[in-house]
Amino acid sequence: MILTALPELLRPRALRPGDLVVVASLSGPLHAVYEPDLEQAVVVLERMGFRVRRAPLLEAGRHRWWSAARPAEIAEELNALLRDPEVRAIIAHDGGQTVLGYLDLIDVEAIVADPKPILGYSDISLLHLVLYARTGLVGFHTDVATPGIGGHWQRASAARRAELEKLYSTLLTGTEPIGALPSTLSWEC
Repeated sequence: MILTALPELLRPRALRPGDLVVVASLSGPLHAVYEPDLEQAVVVLERMGFRVRRAPLLEAGRHRWWSAARPAEIAEELNALLRDPEVRAIIAHDGGQTVLGYLDLIDVEAIVADPKPILGYSDISLLHLVLYARTGLVGFHTDVATPGIGGHWQRASAARRAELEKLYSTLLTGTEPIGALPSTLSWEC
């Protein structure tokens, strides 16, 4: 077995009010039934103080099999977001099964030149691991936009929603470790 040194951590800068956050289909497609959840996620992110834009592939009804598009198209869109200096964070709309198909097409030089938070989990976890291994980029294993922020969060109590928004905002804008995460009496995703 060959052991290699872990890469040096590459931390994105903390976001500021007014920064542009893009919600993208980094894997799964947006099913029309979830359009209201996506719209609500945009409202929540804007309430946190960010400008929000939807990436072009994030369009209800657009899909190629179980994905938003061909892997090369998703990589092309992700690379454009990574290269765009106005984009300060990328949030996956959902997980899926597509990341494996475009890992070798990601512009890692763009990540090193301008590291930005990429947020999500499920299939996006693989993206976090590979980007860390190749660049040292710190991944944000967090709730996704559509089923999470705009969906599950909205079924929680008002107090819990406020707590989740504060945590998410602090994660993106803070410069200190976030500390212990609050727990609830019941299981939640």
